[in-house]
Amino acid sequence: MIKKWKILESKEIYSSHFITLKEEKLERPDGKIVTPYYAIERPDVVYVIALTKNIEIVLVYQYKNGIKDLVLELPAGFVDKGESPKEAAKRELLEETGYSGKGFTKIGGFNSGAGLSRNTNYFYVVKDVEKTSEQNLDENEEIDVKVFPFNKILFNIKNWNSILPEVQSQLGILLAEKLI
Repeated sequence: MIKKWKILESKEIYSSHFITLKEEKLERPDGKIVTPYYAIERPDVVYVIALTKNIEIVLVYQYKNGIKDLVLELPAGFVDKGESPKEAAKRELLEETGYSGKGFTKIGGFNSGAGLSRNTNYFYVVKDVEKTSEQNLDENEEIDVKVFPFNKILFNIKNWNSILPEVQSQLGILLAEKLI
């Protein structure tokens, strides 16, 4: 029977507001020591599938340094300490897009890198969103808001022709299909 490994030592190598890197020494159930093993801790993240009354999806267009390009994706962001994922979803949608709505429905919570990362990505759907304010962006955010027919974006994902390069955005839209 497979069993969990034990963490014998865990040393923080680097830490910032966004990420903590740990070097660990692990013991397998058979007694073998695995070292060094690295783990990434970061805050949980929310992704918001925001739909207008006309079943259009609200997306954000911004620069992402990881792939060094401008990308189209779901509004998303970190869950702040003391904040629930649902509260974070409402806040991030409003801050990044100026849109708000009622009835945020959680449709999933997933880990995107179980071998390395220790955070959860939460997905929320909110319908009948409307633009209610201006954006309230963080110091280093530059975001254009784009609105597309939901069915067109969904069709393109299903046919391997997505304009959304990020897997979390694609997954969120696929999960939301049942609620539309």
